[in-house]
Amino acid sequence: MKNPTEAQLAALAARARALSRRLPPLERGEDGCLTPESHARFAALCGTVLRRNRAVGACLVLLTPEGAADVFCHGMARLKPALPVTPRTCFRVASVSKLVLSFGTLSLAQDGLLGLDEDVSRFLGYLVRNPHAPDVPVTLRMLLTHTASLRDEGNYGTRGMQPDCTLRELLSDPANWLSRPPGQDFHYTNLGAGAAGVVMERAAGRPLDDIMRERVFLPLAIRASYDPRRILPHADLADGYSVRAFFPPRLQYDAAALAARPPAPFDPERDYLCAAGRMATDAPGMAALLRLLASHGEKGVLSGASLEEMRANQSGRCGIAHAGRGLNTAFLPGVFRGASPVGHQGVAYGMCAELFADPHTGAGVGVMINGALLTRVPPLMRVGFDLLALGFAALC
Repeated sequence: MKNPTEAQLAALAARARALSRRLPPLERGEDGCLTPESHARFAALCGTVLRRNRAVGACLVLLTPEGAADVFCHGMARLKPALPVTPRTCFRVASVSKLVLSFGTLSLAQDGLLGLDEDVSRFLGYLVRNPHAPDVPVTLRMLLTHTASLRDEGNYGTRGMQPDCTLRELLSDPANWLSRPPGQDFHYTNLGAGAAGVVMERAAGRPLDDIMRERVFLPLAIRASYDPRRILPHADLADGYSVRAFFPPRLQYDAAALAARPPAPFDPERDYLCAAGRMATDAPGMAALLRLLASHGEKGVLSGASLEEMRANQSGRCGIAHAGRGLNTAFLPGVFRGASPVGHQGVAYGMCAELFADPHTGAGVGVMINGALLTRVPPLMRVGFDLLALGFAALC
C-alpha cells in the first residue's frame, strides 16, 4: 500500500463522509456488539457495496473499543463446489501479510535475535548493496519501511517467479535497485518484504511460518498461516477470483490445488516470495490481529514499546530520511471522523483485504474479499475503502 498524499487524504475523507451519511443509527448491546436489528441494517448496507463491486465473497470484522467483534459474511468462498462464506472461512489477505510479518520481526528483535538497524548482509551471509550506493548498508528497518531502494520493476516479476531463482541473484541484479541510495525515500516493493522474511529465517534458523506460528499465531490462539497447506480443514480456504464488469468471475487462486502441493525443503534463499502476501486467516484471526495492532502491549506478543515503534512514523530514524509510515503500517489521518487508524491494504489475484486499527480508541476494521472489481480510489481500492469507511462510521 502506497502512502497517501494530502490531496488523496482529503478526497478519501470526503468520500468517507458521504458514505457515513447513509448509515442509520446503530444500537449496541451491553457487550458493545450491535443488536440483531442493527447488525442486519449494517449488513444490508455492506451488501450493497459488495454487490456494486461484484464481490464473490467477503467477510467484514468490526472491533469495538470494548474489544468485542461483530462479523459480517457475504457471498461464496468457492463457486465450484458452491461453498458460502462463514466466520471460519480463511481468506488470503495478500499484502496485509506484511503488517503481520512486522509483529514477528519485532518479536525476534525483542529477544535479541536480530536488530532493526543492522546490515542485513550479516544475516544473509553475503554483501547486500545498491550498486548505485555501494557504501550504504541496507537495514531491516529500511526493508520494513520500503526505503531500502529496492524495486519490483526490474526482473522480480519475471525471473523472480521462477523456482530456481534465489534471493541473492535478485539482490545482485542492478535492475532491481533504484538509482537513489537506501534510506532516502519510500518506494513500495514486494521484493524488500520478501527479503525481510528471509532475514528472519536466517536469524532464527527456521521457516518463516514456524516463526510466525510460535511468536504470533499461537500466543493469539488464532488459525493463520503463510502456507495454505497448514490451514485445516482445507475446505475452509477461500478461492480467489479475478472479477470484470461483464464476464463471470475467473478462478485465479485455487485453494484446493495449493493446499495439496507437496512441501518443499527449507531453503531461505528461495523463500523470498512467502512473506510479501501469502498469509491466510479467518474472522476470529482477523479480530485478534486487530486487537494486537490497537493494543499497548498486553496481548502476550509484543511489548508496548515495540508496538509504538511499529506504529510510529519512521521518517528521520536511523538512516531513513523519509518514510511517511511505520514498520509496514500506513496512516490514514483525518479520513474517518473520530478515528486515526494505522494499517495496511492487500490486493492480489483479484482479492482485496484491509486491516486498520486505531490505538487511541481501540476500534478496528478488517476486510477480506476473495474477488471484486478492483477500482481505485487512490491509494486504496474502492471496495475496501468503502467498507472501511462504513465500519469506522459504525464504530466511532
